[in-house]
Amino acid sequence: MVFADHSQSAHYAGGLSLQEIAEQHREADRLNKAYKGKFRILKGIEADILADGSLDYPNDTLETFDFVVASVHSRFKLPKKEQTERIIAAIANPRTTIIGHMTGRQLLRRPGYDLDVDKVLKACAKHGVAVEINAHPWRLDLDWRWHQKALDQGCIFSINPDAHSIRELDHMHWGVEMARKGGVPAKRVLNAMRLTALLAHLARRRQTS
Repeated sequence: MVFADHSQSAHYAGGLSLQEIAEQHREADRLNKAYKGKFRILKGIEADILADGSLDYPNDTLETFDFVVASVHSRFKLPKKEQTERIIAAIANPRTTIIGHMTGRQLLRRPGYDLDVDKVLKACAKHGVAVEINAHPWRLDLDWRWHQKALDQGCIFSINPDAHSIRELDHMHWGVEMARKGGVPAKRVLNAMRLTALLAHLARRRQTS
């Protein structure tokens, strides 16, 4: 099981303080020890991408996580060039594992931010950062019409429910269906990997960036 709460900038969504992260990690370590390999919890966080492309925790904190989802939750109206460079800077951070809801769109609510998606996909492929297929019905981002382009670039994906409650974990089926519509094979999806393959990918990401 992997989990990723919001980070400290997203205080409105219960983002975790440094103290809360330490408490959560101690509990995960306790449970992993108790399960003795029969069940594994991976520690994650959805870190905010700040305006300059940095993430909203210091590096020594980010290094305590098994994986980091980097997402934009503010400054949606930056010019296209600045928004693109901001996200590419976050992708180049060796602590970033997944780029979350890449375009920021919310269906029937708001359009995505102005972004050069092609350049961002190339950066994800270059650095081995997974492109999120966000399964929340309001998002469905990255849109399936970009999936073949991402595959052609060499990208990998991660299907995530963007759940804010236990009930919303069931969003996953929308993400799976959208990945199928976009022609994404299971072998290119992080959470379809066996644990050993996933851990090897996470280790390579840190070593090669």
